[in-house]
Amino acid sequence: MVLNEAEGVQYELFDINDLHELATMTADIFARDEPVTSSLGISSADFTDFVRLLGPKLKQEELTVIARNQESKQIIGAMVSDDFAIEPPEEMRQLGDNYEPLWAILDELDTLYKQGRVLPKGEYLHFFLLAVDPRQSGKNVAKNLVQTCLENGIRKGYKTGVVEATGVVSQHIFRKFGFIDRFEAPYKTFTFQGKPVFSSIKDHHGIILMDKALVV
Repeated sequence: MVLNEAEGVQYELFDINDLHELATMTADIFARDEPVTSSLGISSADFTDFVRLLGPKLKQEELTVIARNQESKQIIGAMVSDDFAIEPPEEMRQLGDNYEPLWAILDELDTLYKQGRVLPKGEYLHFFLLAVDPRQSGKNVAKNLVQTCLENGIRKGYKTGVVEATGVVSQHIFRKFGFIDRFEAPYKTFTFQGKPVFSSIKDHHGIILMDKALVV
């Protein structure tokens, strides 16, 4: 389903038939450019499995938006989003030791956020993985993906947007949409099993959990 069009790019609701292309594109970008994934040495092939396991959840919830080049028909970006109150498939936590620090830092932030809150299904829209092919710069793809995803979530009745933004670019994008910093896990001081597993990350300060009220 086409939700939006701008600057030669079509923004569509995720379809399960696009899972392989979505997973491959997202994994290539995350393995190369995303600070946490690249610092842990998670390969593109491994991260493809990570995204593929999300497929059935994404299909059922209908919250993920992909960007497709109208000329080439290739997927050039995605805002992988899901329901924050519904746990991802358990198999995702069994992909190997490389992923354990990633889950640990996300769990720390999510636990802080969830304290004192009731999270009903259908109310918290989780912006999970934002990926854009760097060759597509200048087309506002990331901005339009977030905007389209927000509009889709609001139509479905979601009341709050939540994101664990891992780098300065995504943090900047979400702040422009009115997301507010709530909790931060600095890379320099975060430890997993006594080791500073993210100390090699230099250009980003930490993961920031941010949220935004979607309805006034």
